[in-house]
Amino acid sequence: MASPASTKDPGWVTLTEACRLLGVSPSTVRRWGDAGLVRTYTTPGGHRRFSRAGLEAMLPSRPPARPSLSELGETPNRLARGYRKSADDAPVHIPWVTELDPAKRDRFRGYGRGIVTALLAALESEDGSRRTELLRTAEDACMNYGRLAAGESLGASMTADIFLRFRRPFLDELSSIARRREFDATATSALIADANAALDGLLLATLRGWEAATLGAGRRPKRAAS
Repeated sequence: MASPASTKDPGWVTLTEACRLLGVSPSTVRRWGDAGLVRTYTTPGGHRRFSRAGLEAMLPSRPPARPSLSELGETPNRLARGYRKSADDAPVHIPWVTELDPAKRDRFRGYGRGIVTALLAALESEDGSRRTELLRTAEDACMNYGRLAAGESLGASMTADIFLRFRRPFLDELSSIARRREFDATATSALIADANAALDGLLLATLRGWEAATLGAGRRPKRAAS
């Protein structure tokens, strides 16, 4: 075929580069070029060049990676602020929360902030052991949240309802960011799936905390779910 305008065009690679890219021998690359499986041309000096795009098309396809929060252009703190705003703007609030004294309300909010911060950091982390550690931190905060709910004589169903009211705006905020950043739908789904799996574990931790506090005190909760 006719040579490109520049022999240094990054769209074309040498035989050595082609072998490195595909992980095959020079004879294999030459054979594919001769068979027309990869576009080639020969330089005036007699050296063959191979189409980079054609070579890359022969690489095994890889599943799209789950986008990290940094790839989304968001830091955990920024995302947490967005979540809290969407939660505060929600039209339905939990009536009894407004009846709590300021100290108890701050305790609930403190545990909530700890849960959000640890969960977001876990979703961001690519280190498996660090991710596990962060999720444990979030689970500890959830257990304390459950104990606090039991201390306010809330039933198990209402305690779960509190958590679900946290879960919905959190996932909504993740989805909203992914849409704004125009991420691949499959990759975004992977992010949401990871978040859902983590939230399932956190809900169980919340209920374990509630159960431990309730059974430990030897009492039954007075408040039922509304």
